[in-house]
Amino acid sequence: MKSFIVDAFCDQPFSGNPAAVVLQNRALSDVELQNIAAEFNLSETAFLQPLDAAGERWHLRWFTPQAEVALCGHATLASAHALWDQCQIEADTLVFDTLSGTLRVRRDGEQMEMDFPICTTRARPVEGWPRALSARAIAAAEAGEDLLLELPSEAAVREFVADIPAIAALPARGLIVTAAGDEVDIVSRFFAPAVGIDEDPVTGSAHCALAHYWQAKLGREVLRARQLSRRGGCVDIVVRGERVGLRGRALSVLAGELFY
Repeated sequence: MKSFIVDAFCDQPFSGNPAAVVLQNRALSDVELQNIAAEFNLSETAFLQPLDAAGERWHLRWFTPQAEVALCGHATLASAHALWDQCQIEADTLVFDTLSGTLRVRRDGEQMEMDFPICTTRARPVEGWPRALSARAIAAAEAGEDLLLELPSEAAVREFVADIPAIAALPARGLIVTAAGDEVDIVSRFFAPAVGIDEDPVTGSAHCALAHYWQAKLGREVLRARQLSRRGGCVDIVVRGERVGLRGRALSVLAGELFY
């Protein structure tokens, strides 16, 4: 099976978030898909199956090394890039059938824009959180499958020391830590040890919640975000009601064949 590794939300190799992309040539069981994702051992592996002859519509699933997830941004961006860059698909818009419904990715020059559902956030008290996580928090929220803590500054997000056991024990997929940025609108980090990702380099799905949270606080529909992981990456956000456009670039790093 043709397979690729693509760096997503990046402007140079070995930055952003790497994802594996596998073009399935036959049906595979969930156990087989999970084993392949564990073999790649990246934060996400995307599995694609064509749904039409033109290559415009695809069935898409995402797996971490430990579990299937309902929504993944960087592996969707990586999938679209692989189809355009490595498979010579000509359509300017690709359509993906996923657990989160129909998702579209449109190319615009060197950038791509993903059309995703926005994730509504709901405020919750900071009290009751593990002290190791919330010591510097100024606000907290529920964010779909995740939880969110707002810190007072970009420096606080950068310096945040993740208590991985405490995060894994939270009743959530993962934890978003965020603040207003110094040179961009939003900065964040994302931790999901419960699904095998201690810290994710750049998390598209988390920005569906960040878009809702910060649009309400800043009163703007167009936002510039940066995730402050070691690799780092930028996401441009456009809020459109119940949908959100997430824009970024990607680069192919590896192309090969999976012998299975």
